[in-house]
Amino acid sequence: MKTCNSVILAFCAAAFAVALAPAQVVVRGTASSDDSTAHSEVTVNTPDRTVVPLVVDVQRSKPDANTERTDAVTRARLNDGTYYDWRRTSTVEKRSPDVKQISNEVIENDRQGGDRVIRTTTTTVAGSDQGEQSQAKVYTRNSSGQLVLDRIMDANIVSNGQGRANTVRTDGVADVNGNVVVQQQNDESSVEKSPNEKVTTAVTKSIDHLSGQVDVTGEATTTEHTENGVKQIDTVVRAPGRLGWEPTRETSTIEKTAPDGTRIRETVEKGRSLYSVQTGNQLLEPLEPQRKVIEREVRTANGEVAVEREVFHRNVNGDWQRESFSTDQPDTKIGEPTPKPAGNQTVAPPPEAAPPAGEVH
Repeated sequence: MKTCNSVILAFCAAAFAVALAPAQVVVRGTASSDDSTAHSEVTVNTPDRTVVPLVVDVQRSKPDANTERTDAVTRARLNDGTYYDWRRTSTVEKRSPDVKQISNEVIENDRQGGDRVIRTTTTTVAGSDQGEQSQAKVYTRNSSGQLVLDRIMDANIVSNGQGRANTVRTDGVADVNGNVVVQQQNDESSVEKSPNEKVTTAVTKSIDHLSGQVDVTGEATTTEHTENGVKQIDTVVRAPGRLGWEPTRETSTIEKTAPDGTRIRETVEKGRSLYSVQTGNQLLEPLEPQRKVIEREVRTANGEVAVEREVFHRNVNGDWQRESFSTDQPDTKIGEPTPKPAGNQTVAPPPEAAPPAGEVH
């Protein structure tokens, strides 16, 4: 099954893995030979229970040569083990030689069978030899139940065709009168240093509600390097401080892909420590590792995808400590297997799985 069959499931799997760490999230799916239909299930295995909280069915069709339609139905599990149609998502993409139009509609159902449209998004993408322009309009329900304009996101990408690209993104939010006010602007510049390395610099500008002006509030530099099946992504985020531009967050991700498709991704997040060890001023201290996420994705010959996610944080002694979901789960070190419950231990019935708070499009 292709990864694109599980756009919704990819988000749900990550969300449940975060909530149930340490847990193994297994995504099982099948697809037709022409990729027109797909069925996927999310299975969450924890030390004391196994539950399938979500099931997704996807159907694709081509009404004509320039139109593609994707319909997805997400079913959520109830306490009695049955499932109900919780959310339906429909996406229609129409292409012309220079313009692509995408419309997306999300319909949410309650347990009594009633449904309502909770969000619609219309996106227009126009491409040329010099780059690409896009605009997305998002409509959500207000307190009266009406669909109103929520935000407009514009992007303008200019490429010189020699490994350099400049992107300007603006995010405007509609006020109570329906007027769109720009809240944030991101200016990005990416340069391909070599076939294996790309550097992206982003400047974030946000509106100052006191002065009404747009000021620079953040900078980020991302370096992506790929070699011999290993991808490393390093990001440094800086913000204005008392000493000028100061680093506030660093993220380093190393991703390794084996020939059989097995993927291991380790991310270390660094932040400002609350304690000063070297200088007597925590603002002068280097950023310290605070959180680590290890993800393993294994693809089997029968199409199954097993995703395992472990989250660690630094304790007061500076040691990595696994974030545990089960209160009966003893502490384990990195690399050690997760102990199973005792032989005759009574396992409580699985609770009802609450639908996730959001969805990736």
